[in-house]
Amino acid sequence: MPKIGRNDLCPCGSGKKYKKCCMEKDKQLMAKQIVRNPLHRFLTYEEVNERSTDEIIQKLREFGIPFKQEAFLKDVEKFYSAEDLSEDWFHQYTVTARGRDEDFPWLAAWVLWERLAPAKNRSMEQMGDLIDRGDKYLDENDSTSACDTWLTVWEAIKDRIDPEFQNLDYLDKHYKGSFFIRDFCQDLEAELHNAGLDKPVYFEKRINYCHEFCRYFPKESEIIHSMRRAIAESFAELGQYEKAESEFAKLVQDFPDNPWGYIGWGDLFFSGKKKDVHKARERYEKGLTIARDSMDIEAIKERLDDLKEER
Repeated sequence: MPKIGRNDLCPCGSGKKYKKCCMEKDKQLMAKQIVRNPLHRFLTYEEVNERSTDEIIQKLREFGIPFKQEAFLKDVEKFYSAEDLSEDWFHQYTVTARGRDEDFPWLAAWVLWERLAPAKNRSMEQMGDLIDRGDKYLDENDSTSACDTWLTVWEAIKDRIDPEFQNLDYLDKHYKGSFFIRDFCQDLEAELHNAGLDKPVYFEKRINYCHEFCRYFPKESEIIHSMRRAIAESFAELGQYEKAESEFAKLVQDFPDNPWGYIGWGDLFFSGKKKDVHKARERYEKGLTIARDSMDIEAIKERLDDLKEER
């Protein structure tokens, strides 16, 4: 069986690099079969982070990397990940790190990025860790802490947005080694809704976040529709029904072939707090006239059937 490199795509099919996916699990399995030997272990982030900043910089210099903080702070503005920054060092200099120390430049760049760069500038590695931390909060049914953590990631993403690009493709190219940015953006919107059910202020955060997404990525039409629907729904949850209706009216005008604008608008009058069965039916039936997908049609028919029970 060919050896899997740390930077190879993980064979599990996740799209992540091996070291960011199944490597730790595989190492644990191997540990049960071989005698532990420190020379066989990969160098870890924790080991490098135990060193002082001066010690890390001195070690980099010993390995042939002439670290200078001013140049490093320029590099963290240019590169998206500590790994890419460290690979640039390998290209520029004759780096002598070998064996277990081969990952030291990458891990050093990661740690120094955390310590020296402005707080808003986060590496892909830091962002990936924050997303994982948010996932752990969700495992504990703590949506508010998950959202607070993920909103920190969103602020870091905003710091990297290039107005020349109006969709997520270029950011996906940079971050897919750690996380899928489209999945993250949609997961954040969904969790802000869940957090809002506990604390209404998160509906306000959801509105603000969705507005920002739509402004930064206007060519992400499929996600844009979901974000704008989320804005309308959030206004309704906050009891601001006129704003909710106005948002739905603009949504169906801008996306006349998407039935989910009408479905969401109908839900406002059926499952929402502002009950009006007649208006709900009117919106659902309008959505049914434009629906083409069988699942969309079924979703509308189920709602219309439920409306009959309201008589």
